[in-house]
Amino acid sequence: MLIDNPFKFGDPVEGEYYLPRPELARTVGQFLDNRIHVILIGPRRFGKTSFILNLLKEKTQSSLFIDVFNITSHRDFLQQVLRAIRGKKPWSAHLKEWLSTIPRLRPRFEMQPDPVSGTPTLSLSAEVSSDKDVKETIQDVLAALEHLGKQVIVTIDEFQKIAEIEDKGWLEATLRTQMQQLKNVAFLYTGSRKGIIYDMINNSNRPFYRSCQPIEFPAFGTEFTDWIIQRFSIVNITCERAAVDHLRRILQDTPNYIQMVCFHVVAQGIQNVTQKKMDDVLNTIVRQNAYAYQTLLNSLAVGQQRALRLAANELTQIFAKDLLAKYEIKTGPALHAAIKSLKDKQILDEGTAKGKVFFDDPLFAIWLRTEFGE
Repeated sequence: MLIDNPFKFGDPVEGEYYLPRPELARTVGQFLDNRIHVILIGPRRFGKTSFILNLLKEKTQSSLFIDVFNITSHRDFLQQVLRAIRGKKPWSAHLKEWLSTIPRLRPRFEMQPDPVSGTPTLSLSAEVSSDKDVKETIQDVLAALEHLGKQVIVTIDEFQKIAEIEDKGWLEATLRTQMQQLKNVAFLYTGSRKGIIYDMINNSNRPFYRSCQPIEFPAFGTEFTDWIIQRFSIVNITCERAAVDHLRRILQDTPNYIQMVCFHVVAQGIQNVTQKKMDDVLNTIVRQNAYAYQTLLNSLAVGQQRALRLAANELTQIFAKDLLAKYEIKTGPALHAAIKSLKDKQILDEGTAKGKVFFDDPLFAIWLRTEFGE
């Protein structure tokens, strides 16, 4: 008989699939209530989006959630803002009113109801052709965000992507200006590229210099292990605590991947979860991704491949001379250059300790250890 799986992964989680972070929610909420802009910094798949969506549900302020992870241009940014507005339901009278005041927007409220909610659908596009038009429309739309409600929280997810647009800091400066001018709007940013984010907020030559309260998004404590074991018990599966702790360690404490492995444990009908059985399931998942990882590795320069093998196998003190020799890397500067390139490709990111890096995808690190470990 099929049973409901007590684990979910891939998309933001809510309800019983979400483990609350009450202390963090209280801290972030207090900053936003006092209109102190916040930026949450943490690795991808670490639960930031789930945390924010659940936080916004608890807040009384109007909110807008804008995902900019895939943007490459000002036009992309504008489209993502408009997409977020389209998804905001129900639309209040003042929302319709301010949309109509932006000359380059073409809002149209259709009578055909949405099949899920039953509310009328909103068609919203921008009458823009040149980059100048796009920029002016972005300014108009951002300036109008204050009309979303008496108090407003605007979230921009994967905020560092705006720094990758080659516009001499125009979009950064535009957002900074609106942060200063919109007196009823608090901005909540998330970022996964720590080096880029800290340069944005600590570099005195950049618009976002000391404009936000940075918060390092923390890993779960022991409560996450307790929660995993409790979730297994819902479907009458026993799980050794050491097995969960091992899984958390090897997956860099990444909640999405941890839930993914646990999902497959349940799906395979395992009744007593040990560390070995957890590893067996994890290794199966890694093998299923082997072709993609091999293709990625083959696309890299030899020096970058060696740097990845070193980082995957040694984890810390990666600039030690004996390790450079072991992995046939000529010098420390050569390793530094390779790591910088891998960070730019979003394969690696800096760790919290000197001489340590972590993988954007911890499964890739496991595959490398499987293929090239001793």
